[in-house]
Amino acid sequence: MEYCYRHGFDPYVDLLSLMRGGTPLRRLLAQRGRIAAVTFALDTTPHSSIHQLGRILRQLDIHVLRFSHSRQWIPPEKMEDILQLTPSLQHLELCASAPSLAIDSAPFLDVAERHAPHLTTLILRNVPTSFGRLSSQILRNLEVRTNINQPQSNTERVLAFCQLLERTPSLERLVLHDMTPSEDSWWPDPSSWGFERVAGESYLMALARRSPRLLRLRVFHLRTSNYVEASAYLGLLSRSNLTELSVWLGKRYSFPTYTYWNIEQLRVWPQLRVLSLPVLSLAPPNGMNLVRLFKELTGLEDLEWDRDNFLDLVTLAFDETAILPSLKTLRLRSKGTVRHANASIGRFLRARDNAGLPVERLLIHGDGVTDFFRHERELQAIRVLIGGYRHRDGFEGANAALEPVDVLFSEAVLKKYGLWGEQSQKAKQSQNDGRGVGRSRPVQE
Repeated sequence: MEYCYRHGFDPYVDLLSLMRGGTPLRRLLAQRGRIAAVTFALDTTPHSSIHQLGRILRQLDIHVLRFSHSRQWIPPEKMEDILQLTPSLQHLELCASAPSLAIDSAPFLDVAERHAPHLTTLILRNVPTSFGRLSSQILRNLEVRTNINQPQSNTERVLAFCQLLERTPSLERLVLHDMTPSEDSWWPDPSSWGFERVAGESYLMALARRSPRLLRLRVFHLRTSNYVEASAYLGLLSRSNLTELSVWLGKRYSFPTYTYWNIEQLRVWPQLRVLSLPVLSLAPPNGMNLVRLFKELTGLEDLEWDRDNFLDLVTLAFDETAILPSLKTLRLRSKGTVRHANASIGRFLRARDNAGLPVERLLIHGDGVTDFFRHERELQAIRVLIGGYRHRDGFEGANAALEPVDVLFSEAVLKKYGLWGEQSQKAKQSQNDGRGVGRSRPVQE
């Protein structure tokens, strides 16, 4: 691999493992300023050990706590015993193993509400849809991953999500992974929620009418298995003020008619600055609808999309300078499978630069860099910073980071692909002078 991403050290400290290894309590207390987060494996933490940790947990004043790797049923009393020792907790995680159905999030949420009144970040991974019972007026960051081994109907899951949104009005960043196999294949039925559709009203319109006002929500990352569920979840967020949206679809879908994935859903968020799209069908009328949308998203600065999809859209748009006038960072997934006759990334970037609308960073995802440059041979004389990035598929670390990790290619890597020249030096100089932009500061290798 020609570049790497720098990962910070794992901030989560397993206090029980340290104590079992012979670390004295006084040494742990002496390091209290360096212990930012604590983790407990619930299935291997006996009650006797929890009582032994009582004194040190109170003195450490823990703000970040993770319960992890449960493969058997865990009584909520064990979690409660630990949470009672961490009254200043602000960040809490429940990470069950994916194959397990042992965790019921309902009693966990009840315990958390009683003993973590200052909670601002909550992460629930591999849990059933009882997460809809969550209620918090101060929670700002939430990640929920449903358990894929518990099939449920679309109606049950969408209803749980709707209840969740109604009970967490202060959310600012929301991550939802729902790859659960569905017991039905059609739209959730709004009548099961206690209200009927208005005559002539579509399911999307009914969902939007039910959607709560989420005045603080700015970021939504969604992973789901098909367009139907994606449309339903996005419909329930139609009364928010999103500035960042990421939609990822699994492999268990096929291209439906455009009525199931109407890209015009995104029109309710004209203020979007960051957008990540899945592979889309650009068959009429979806393609031209997306062109019109890209002309209207005048504040969008950071776009992630499939390379071939992006070039197909550029071809439909005719004028590269007419879409996304504020675009500064272009992130491309996939190495590209075809060499387009009338469009290329290089031509797009050059047209933007000539029009005074330069894209400042071109970032390629994953290990397909060599194949990408095999298809894209016109980047030599373009002033743009080139690098790679990796996704964060959820909140990472004690600070709940969510933005991608970006890495600019070194001079040696650029030279290998024949991309280091006068324009590359000027681009790098612009970045060094502080004129380069991005969601996170790139790290040069």
